[in-house]
Amino acid sequence: MCPHSPSTTLPLAEQAHVWITRLASGRIDQAQLEAFEHWLAQPGHRRVFEYERQLWRSLGPHRQPGSAQPESAPRRRSRLWQRVGVTTAAVLALAALLPEASLRWQADHRSGATLAAVTLPDGSHAVLDADSAIALHYSAGQRRVELLRGQAWFEVKPEPQRPFQVTAAGGVVEDISTAFAVSRRDGQVEAMVEQGRVRVASHRMGGWTYLDAGQRARYTPDSLVTRLDDVAPDRIASWRQGELLLESSTVAEAVARIARYRAGPTFVQGDLSVLPAVSAALRLDRPEQALDTLASTAGLRITRLPMGVAIVRAAATARP
Repeated sequence: MCPHSPSTTLPLAEQAHVWITRLASGRIDQAQLEAFEHWLAQPGHRRVFEYERQLWRSLGPHRQPGSAQPESAPRRRSRLWQRVGVTTAAVLALAALLPEASLRWQADHRSGATLAAVTLPDGSHAVLDADSAIALHYSAGQRRVELLRGQAWFEVKPEPQRPFQVTAAGGVVEDISTAFAVSRRDGQVEAMVEQGRVRVASHRMGGWTYLDAGQRARYTPDSLVTRLDDVAPDRIASWRQGELLLESSTVAEAVARIARYRAGPTFVQGDLSVLPAVSAALRLDRPEQALDTLASTAGLRITRLPMGVAIVRAAATARP
């Protein structure tokens, strides 16, 4: 028996519960994914898994008003609770909530797999990319938005006596008179100006760097602000129009960016750094199609499993 698989002494339905718990958590490593694929391929396992998954999902949001409810639904729910048990149900809940608990407590606005438009207290506007979060710190003397995750675009209402700042990872982007975007990924923060001007500083490493329309800069908590190549202003925050523009991007980064828009979890198996950089224009409002397009362009293989799981690997290392 694979060491990552549930014990075969458990009833098949209980084995399915173990896999549902792992997949729902979003924290599953490569060896466990391979074990799940092997387990799912065994005779009768997929049928049992799908049945138990539907029962588990029936504990979630209710159907839309007016839709038909099977007469046996209450009994099915009761039977599931008896079989899964209080412990397994608690694990499912904690697995889903604990990784996000800190962010939930901090954030004033969050987005899921789609964009979120926000009107800020001063009348300024923000658009959050998928899987992004901000916290607001407004007072009589300050307008500060903390970017907790992801990226956001801002259109700022001028207030000369109260500067507008976006803070992230130990640095600050301060508006002068502009529309701009800030992203936070892998410990790096990038500021991009669509119109007007901003200034950027890393608190630990020096003074201000000024940016005008079409200019970009990046910093980390332990580095100076570094200017990046200029881009056309209309390409900044192209995700607001549902576009993902990749220019000499690593395949791993491209997969991660598409994954933000998928309803289910996306896992990478193996090392994608051996693949050449990619340049492409993809539609983020069709993330499954975008992932398939990237796969055909970059030499990837996509395996889709129940619960919206997608496993991405380099085609050369994919098993037949």
